Amino acid sequence: MLDIMRHSIRLISADLDGTLLNSVGEIGDYDIQMIRKAQAAGILFAINTGRFPENVAQIALDAGIHCPVISLNGAVVELAPNAERIHEDFLATTASRAVFELLERLGEGYYMFGRGTVTSRRDWPRHISERNARQFSRIRERVHYTYGLEACKAALSQPQHKFFVYRSEEGLPLSDIALQLNTIPGIQVTQSGERNLEVMSASADKGHGLMLLARALHVDRAQVMALGDQHNDLSMIRWAGLGVAMGNAAPEVLEAADAVTDSHDAHGVGMAIQRFCFPGELL
Repeated sequence: MLDIMRHSIRLISADLDGTLLNSVGEIGDYDIQMIRKAQAAGILFAINTGRFPENVAQIALDAGIHCPVISLNGAVVELAPNAERIHEDFLATTASRAVFELLERLGEGYYMFGRGTVTSRRDWPRHISERNARQFSRIRERVHYTYGLEACKAALSQPQHKFFVYRSEEGLPLSDIALQLNTIPGIQVTQSGERNLEVMSASADKGHGLMLLARALHVDRAQVMALGDQHNDLSMIRWAGLGVAMGNAAPEVLEAADAVTDSHDAHGVGMAIQRFCFPGELL
């Protein structure tokens, strides 16, 4: 039995894509059931994702999950969906402009995320939050979407939380783009999938966001369980008292984790809650 089992879990932090969301972009019924069981037992649950706050909030609310939200890879921390914001981290203005100029020079496609804004360099592909018509109509009540080069230039006049760079067939390998991005001071580059790069302030990551939330909720690090599958989850996997990799996780995440649960298509989050929060107890 893991040493961490000597401590009772009081806070669960779960990534969205590839973790809580299955391959068709839904939260499974068993996962929802186990989240609610944990909350009913007094265990706090939080979503910790690279997606922007309003997108996460709509997913959570549609699933009937009311919980704290850590979004944009730790750049924003809220105590509930679309509710009290206790932390916000932006890229420095000089860093944002340097990232913008580099991506333009390389001809890469990207999205920019500011406070209540999503700016797309190209008209296509549309951001994932725009693909569910019902969710999109609700998100647009809180978020302003703009498109094109001039919109990106205009966005630079406002603080930006994150750039999301997506792989295109005609573009450079992501490793080459990351190598050049990493020459820019004050930023960090991570990935939430094999076809993207995410650029935030050097002080923003999921582990830091989780630490701030745990502190606000008066939860000790040893009593935190974090679940994820990709490189941008590594900081919270390593920070939490119990880091759990999904069965579908990247090799680096599997290596860093204290334990491995089932895949996102086999209710890995729900199974981990059952295993570590209610060991030996039938649902």
